[in-house]
Amino acid sequence: MNALPTFFIGLSIIVAIALVVTAATAGVWTVQYFARNRKVRIAQHQPLVGYYRHQLAFTH
Repeated sequence: MNALPTFFIGLSIIVAIALVVTAATAGVWTVQYFARNRKVRIAQHQPLVGYYRHQLAFTH
């Protein structure tokens, strides 16, 4: 009877760690993506939103 709450607490901890790792990975990838394209965007004198709007429009 005591094992079920312990199981859910353990599962909650594992899920919380997985969410933190996922959020950190997505954050790092996002920063790297914008940093990689920054030199090109600055060289073209385009604002952030305008550059990515144009880029997304022509990638489909």
